Amino acid sequence: MSDFAELLLQRAEEAYLQGQLAESEGLLRMLLGRSMREAHVTFLLGHLRLQQGDPVEAEALLRSAVELDAAHAKAHDDLGLALVALGRKAEGREFRLRAMELDREIARQRMGMSFQAMRQGDYAAGWEDYESRSLAAPDVIAQRGFAQPQWYGETDIAGKTILLHAEQGNGDAMQFLRYVPMVAALGSRVVLEIHHPLLSLAATVPGVADLRELGHPLPHFDVHCPLMSLPLAFHTELATIPAEIPYLTVPKERLVRWRRRLGPRQRMRVGVAWSGNPAMGDDQFRSIPLAEFRRVLDRTDCEFHVVQSEVREADKAVLLNELPHVIDHSALSHDFADTAALISMLDLVIAVDTSVAHLSGAIGWPTWLLVRANADWRWQPDRDDSPWYPTMFLFHQREPGVWQPVLDQVIQHLDERLG
Repeated sequence: MSDFAELLLQRAEEAYLQGQLAESEGLLRMLLGRSMREAHVTFLLGHLRLQQGDPVEAEALLRSAVELDAAHAKAHDDLGLALVALGRKAEGREFRLRAMELDREIARQRMGMSFQAMRQGDYAAGWEDYESRSLAAPDVIAQRGFAQPQWYGETDIAGKTILLHAEQGNGDAMQFLRYVPMVAALGSRVVLEIHHPLLSLAATVPGVADLRELGHPLPHFDVHCPLMSLPLAFHTELATIPAEIPYLTVPKERLVRWRRRLGPRQRMRVGVAWSGNPAMGDDQFRSIPLAEFRRVLDRTDCEFHVVQSEVREADKAVLLNELPHVIDHSALSHDFADTAALISMLDLVIAVDTSVAHLSGAIGWPTWLLVRANADWRWQPDRDDSPWYPTMFLFHQREPGVWQPVLDQVIQHLDERLG
């Protein structure tokens, strides 16, 4: 590329950043066919035309750019956007996925955009961008590499076998199991692959034809879909979240066992879960030290039951020696069916953002959720209710690391309820 052409390209880029689009476009068109960096020039012009609302010319230019440079990630991404704008969503998605494979930074940006959109309630944009998750965080979400195509809700699956598979935590799986009956209602045969602790509960979900433990051999299937991609497949918006509660059912034999264990009710029964899995990357932000949370437990007018499956060794000692009135069931809960049965014996669950909260909401139990500041996308900061779980009430932390005001509110609400 000549020095003069390089100067023209530099000025075209500056003009674009300064909002001088006509000048930028004129310079780029002048450079077409005259530059050693033809792919980049063509991409820039295609990007500009896309921003100016002309997806037709943008598509032509961006196709030329990716043909000239098959590794040009941003050209692939913009071509995908142009195709989506032209109503060819499936084709556009393929180019955008390829862009993320070429450049993980694009995947991370889309992941961030997804979280931002969904926190604001813009699920239409959020679900599409959320498909970046396995490329943005491959150390957290493994790509399965199935030969069968992923189902995005755009093809008829009547008479076909679809594999629905869990991909992240237990709470994520429980939240999206609500979609399984909807998939089965399309006439498909549903194979559900789920974590071991959820097997007994998942067996109660209507529409499951074949239940498999995650990591075990799979039967034949025609298409697949991660559980957390089902909202995209069903075009879920805030107003259309499937929230028919309960959608998980407690096995009867577990109810009998836990009813016998708890015995006759003496006082109001409250389940508590103040901490989650310490191996989770952000656990220090969502979990509350027992030294702080015990303020909630320091009363005798209700009966407290530990509903979290893991209690840290230091906390066990505190429960045993300083809070003997708090009943720890963690050693007796073998899976989430046990936890669900225990919860169904209680009047209320107070929990931080862990799988226990999802479980309590999924079986339709009154749940007070203590939400950290800068919370996960599913808990909207301007709401004290949840469109995902109608029986849930949210207490929001306003300052990271400061739980005292949240616990004050919880204690006040308990006082009013027991009043």
